[in-house]
Amino acid sequence: WTLHKWCLLGSVTTVFLLGLTCLIYSILTWFTAYPTAPVLLITDSPALILLTISSSLLLLSSLVGITGTLLNSRPILAVYVLLLFPSFISFVSVGYVTYKKANFSLDEKVSQAWNLWYSPGARMVLQGALSCCGWSGPLHGATPSGTCYARSPLPGCHGPLMRFERETLSSAAWTVFSLVPLHLANIFVGLLCANHVTHRFGKGITPARYRLSVQDVLSSVSAASATSGSGNNPPHKKTQAQVHFLFLHFWRRLAITELSERTDRPGPHTGMRV
Repeated sequence: WTLHKWCLLGSVTTVFLLGLTCLIYSILTWFTAYPTAPVLLITDSPALILLTISSSLLLLSSLVGITGTLLNSRPILAVYVLLLFPSFISFVSVGYVTYKKANFSLDEKVSQAWNLWYSPGARMVLQGALSCCGWSGPLHGATPSGTCYARSPLPGCHGPLMRFERETLSSAAWTVFSLVPLHLANIFVGLLCANHVTHRFGKGITPARYRLSVQDVLSSVSAASATSGSGNNPPHKKTQAQVHFLFLHFWRRLAITELSERTDRPGPHTGMRV
């Protein structure tokens, strides 16, 4: 294994871990596996959708990258590097959406969503998850339930929902933007190391002008037959020995060429150590 291959494997591993972590969090949120998941599903579904898409792209990119690294396939690694760019865009979009919502008119957006967009069922879910009743109080935008009624002692949902949104959105934006340098480093490593997973230069194929073909062997045999009359050995024995030697040399060169194309390092015909 080359140093470039180890660096590439480490980079692909970080992409895989990042995608897996984000996908697990997205799945747990979609299936409401923790107490605040229903609140996120109602209030921040666009960011959650983007996170799911981004994590899926990251996982796909990492699987392609691991495959190309283990198989020493430069075309597959080129596809991996290309997939890193849409993964990066979708990942940064999550941070942009959450940062924009958290820092630009959050109070107005949350108030408008409560009064105009949320259904009675969504309001009831928010009231139960945040232990509140109504928007500013039980008499303002409340959905009656077992714990929310006209004289309920519970506070309005304005304060708890605003605190939850501000903390959650700020944490999400900070986490995404802090991971941007790591993703850029992964793209940089992929661009530099994808073409150096082996010691072989190029495709490892002998240039056409230096290949020994059947026509070369036949022409050599014809030339040997034409000059076989001179020398101490009988003509037919000398010709047979030359043909035997040329065919052995041809098949040896052919076997070396095929072996060099299948192994990590080139064969001895290229002048490099196997």
